[in-house]
Amino acid sequence: MIKSKLKLAAKITLIALIAVMFAIVVYVFVCNIRGKVARIGGYSVMKVLTGSMEPSIHVDDVILIKQTDVSELEVGDVITFYSDDPQIKDMPNSHRIIRINDDGTFTVKGDANPVEDTYKVRPDRVIGKYVRKIWLFRFIGSFASSRKLLMILFILPTVCICIYESRTLIKVIRGTDTDESESSEDENEGSEKKEIADEKKQKLIREAIEREKEKLRQQAKLNESEVMDSESGKDNEKEDD
Repeated sequence: MIKSKLKLAAKITLIALIAVMFAIVVYVFVCNIRGKVARIGGYSVMKVLTGSMEPSIHVDDVILIKQTDVSELEVGDVITFYSDDPQIKDMPNSHRIIRINDDGTFTVKGDANPVEDTYKVRPDRVIGKYVRKIWLFRFIGSFASSRKLLMILFILPTVCICIYESRTLIKVIRGTDTDESESSEDENEGSEKKEIADEKKQKLIREAIEREKEKLRQQAKLNESEVMDSESGKDNEKEDD
């Protein structure tokens, strides 16, 4: 009973985790499509669209950004910010800090760019500090083509269903084998009990026969004794005459 409850709780927990992960993935990709940065518990996730930070960060990489106090940022940190460049106005961008200016702004530059950015980054435009790449999101994002989406939406569920049905079939087969085995064991056990009962019955019958024989022998001895006594009496009467 306890094991079944634990299994049920584990299944519910797993399904809940999968649902949460799926919701996070959908949320991240929807935000990226809309040109926004997804925020999840003090962290942000963003897909890189340009190669300005190569070879450190590549196109289509999904990066994790930690919301950080701007006063803690240092030269060399990679930050994500909303750009003031008219060409990509209000779009998130990730570049490396090469200088902290006296007015509190940051001069940044892409690792792959030959010159620094023309527009400085204001503190209020900073989204956060780059932490690492998230390979899981990059892998999922690689399925953006129609063929790969077709595989995810149709082939993979079909495979999952087949696996589930196979497991169910195996359980049914194992259950049948178990039932047959138990039935066979029950039959063997019943046969053994019947044999034991028959042996006991035969033993009781033999004992009853032996008792009857013993009674007959005792009766015969008694009759023989009476006959001998009777003959002895007759002989004594003749002698008296």
